[in-house]
Amino acid sequence: MDKDKLDSLLYSRTKHYNDGEDLNYENHYLEQYRMYLHIFNSTSDRRNKSNEFFLGLNTAIIGVLGFLETKGTTNNNSVIFIFAPIVGIAICYCWYEIIISYKQLNRAKFKVIHNIEEKLPLSLFKTEWELLGKGNDYKKYIKLSSIEKNIPIIFIVLYSVIFTMSLPWEIISYFIK
Repeated sequence: MDKDKLDSLLYSRTKHYNDGEDLNYENHYLEQYRMYLHIFNSTSDRRNKSNEFFLGLNTAIIGVLGFLETKGTTNNNSVIFIFAPIVGIAICYCWYEIIISYKQLNRAKFKVIHNIEEKLPLSLFKTEWELLGKGNDYKKYIKLSSIEKNIPIIFIVLYSVIFTMSLPWEIISYFIK
């Protein structure tokens, strides 16, 4: 979205404040900025909780499979060793998509914050982003979502290995010939 469109959305109600000269305008502006920063932090907290949930869920699935394997209660061709990785891969796919969604949401929130800061005395978030090389220099900053989205991919690879090893290859090879 271009800057003019963003400005027209953000500042569509300023005419109610006599072109921003009204003291209420400044008070409301700062209060809305504070509330938006709180919402931004809440979004980050939800993102962290989401990651904790999916990491815990995947750890539990792998843990149960490992426990069953070491106890020898099932053979490696058991349905659980075929079904659980499929469920795990589906869960990881959802997790990956949620990470991408939070990345997009945070990108939009930062655009709004940067735009608001243009009318404030200091542009703290924009300055911080500039100091971090806008996420383009790995020596300065690695984007969190770039790291986060690797974790579900690692679990997907692990589930794929478990699934492949659990297939009844003697039966499959009979049909392949």
